[in-house]
Amino acid sequence: MMDIRFAVTCNKNETRFLEKQAKDWARQLQVAYQPRYENGSLDAMLQDFRLDALLIASKKGPQIYTREGMLFYHPGLGKVRWQRVVQRHETDNFLTALDVKNGQRVLDCTVGLAADALLASYAVGKTGQVTGLEASLPLWFMTSRGVKVYRGSIPALAEDLHRIEILHAEADAYLHTLPRDSYDVVYFDPMFRRPVKKSSEMTPLRPLAYSEPLAPKSVELALTVAPRVVIKERSVEILEEYGCTEFVGSKYSAVRFGIRKR
Repeated sequence: MMDIRFAVTCNKNETRFLEKQAKDWARQLQVAYQPRYENGSLDAMLQDFRLDALLIASKKGPQIYTREGMLFYHPGLGKVRWQRVVQRHETDNFLTALDVKNGQRVLDCTVGLAADALLASYAVGKTGQVTGLEASLPLWFMTSRGVKVYRGSIPALAEDLHRIEILHAEADAYLHTLPRDSYDVVYFDPMFRRPVKKSSEMTPLRPLAYSEPLAPKSVELALTVAPRVVIKERSVEILEEYGCTEFVGSKYSAVRFGIRKR
């Protein structure tokens, strides 16, 4: 598993309930609870306790602070894309590459904030299954709770989020546990070799994300679990290294989806 050094705290002047909740989270995650500094910053806490991140119990739910900024659960661009597909009946390159139908099963090996998993959940419907894997313990904690309690102003979008199951696991370890054809599609969205610098809303996530490059053996392993593997990257050349022979993208997007079939 990823070695992320983090502790749990809560906001200043919060209720006893939130303080108790923070302590409960710390026990559950087997990390330290650190009382919030009265006159010191979150950055000072990171430095003093030699931490990569702080998991914060707040009225808005779990939040994560890193030196890159504050992160809380939200569908983000996933909501915008969902609205384009569901309400405006537009196409989405990810769904085109996935090519799934109602009742099918999708394994998202790098779920992050579940933006892609949200669209997959819509595509497979109430009879389908979307499982997301997150190797980062604090990010898993935040996102797995976020998708279950999210309400928002669009009930159908919330329902699609609620159906996603998010597990704390690294992809290879989990794939090894699965029998052949457990899923219809396995999806990878690894950290890009060349980051998208303008993606500012994702900046606080980068210190928490699994940074190891996707290994070709992981793709081969995924092909035993599903007959179709989809990989997101910025370069067709990189996707070809993984054996992809079909590609989905557009001139308006910086990314491409590569497809590898058994």
